[in-house]
Amino acid sequence: MFEPMNKGHAISEATFFFEFDNIPTPILNAMLATHNAVADLLPRNDPAFGMMFEQSSAGFSMNQIPGAEWKHFSPDGNASWIARIMQNTVSVHCLQYNRWSEVWPKAFRILAAIFSAAKGQPLPLSNVGLRYVDRFDFKGDVRNYTLQSLIRRDSPHVADRVLNAGPRWHNYTGWFDTSDELRTEILQQLNIDAIVQMGTNLPIVSVTHASVVRGENPAELDKYRDFTHISESPVAKLMATARNNNHKLLRELLTDDMLKRIDLGMGE
Repeated sequence: MFEPMNKGHAISEATFFFEFDNIPTPILNAMLATHNAVADLLPRNDPAFGMMFEQSSAGFSMNQIPGAEWKHFSPDGNASWIARIMQNTVSVHCLQYNRWSEVWPKAFRILAAIFSAAKGQPLPLSNVGLRYVDRFDFKGDVRNYTLQSLIRRDSPHVADRVLNAGPRWHNYTGWFDTSDELRTEILQQLNIDAIVQMGTNLPIVSVTHASVVRGENPAELDKYRDFTHISESPVAKLMATARNNNHKLLRELLTDDMLKRIDLGMGE
């Protein structure tokens, strides 16, 4: 039988991400300098340098680009929150998810501090979104493995042959939905990986689902860098929509029994 990774939910990671073609070095340095504003949430500040390769008449050159990972660790020594600021990406990762009503305010505060350094500056976004990873572990005798205890037989998101496959398989797909509230198309990316855990030889199924808004024109997504309101700003509405999209996806993917066990639709 499959078990969700946590009691009451299966979320192993929730990632709020903002992707750029390039963050200019002065803005990147200004973002890195905002750490003190969230040091109480993410006390550890580790450098995470990137590399840029450039071609000129003199040949190729390689330059180091500043970056950082800000972290908070739980008492067991595992990272519970991470913020990454790199040349092309700003992301906040919640690795010990509890409730949306607690996770989003914390992510909002961290992102608001980082993007305050770029206020009024040209910084075109290429992608912005929310990604969930849900993990389900098979417990018991592997000879009794059956995927139908986790995945709906009539799910539109999994190929028929996967339902009759063994414990190792992959199923990747993507599609666009139109959001009436956001008045834009949202790319839904779904990656499902089924592996066998080393040591125990027990199956693990990980469901990675992202809702992504993509920009096609400069400044098209600038509104998603506005962190003036935790629930009414465009970025807040996008993240709320992305969360709802994930709930909808899981309802179409998982069995009724598993949905009850992760309390989907019965709270957070």
